[in-house]
Amino acid sequence: MGSRLLLSLVLTAFGTLASANSFGTATTNFLPADEAFVPDVWSDGEQATVSWRIAPGYYLYGHALGFSINGAELTVGVPEGEPYHDEHFGDVSIYRDQLFVTLPAAADRGTLTVRYQGCADAGLCYPPMQRSFTLTP
Repeated sequence: MGSRLLLSLVLTAFGTLASANSFGTATTNFLPADEAFVPDVWSDGEQATVSWRIAPGYYLYGHALGFSINGAELTVGVPEGEPYHDEHFGDVSIYRDQLFVTLPAAADRGTLTVRYQGCADAGLCYPPMQRSFTLTP
């Protein structure tokens, strides 16, 4: 029994959660975080937009989104998400499939840092993530 637990913990660390069904052999494969949540940023010279492509069966937390430019926090209007009751965070908003966030006009150059966190419907939550992008007008 102890070796099964150790194997499950090792597989979880690599993005695969082993779970026994009635036959004791089922596994669920989880995408790496960078495939489950694919961020992109573009600027049209006047404003920048951050987007995420979110894989089916995965979601991003609205409360975990954060944005900064050159180290200064940005106040960003995020679209309304889907209401969701999370066992750890309570009532939150989540985003599925895709998310587009338009940044304030002053945030069109420099180093943009985005912070986010998401989970898989099948039960795996990823640690908070952070990505940086260089914006040029």
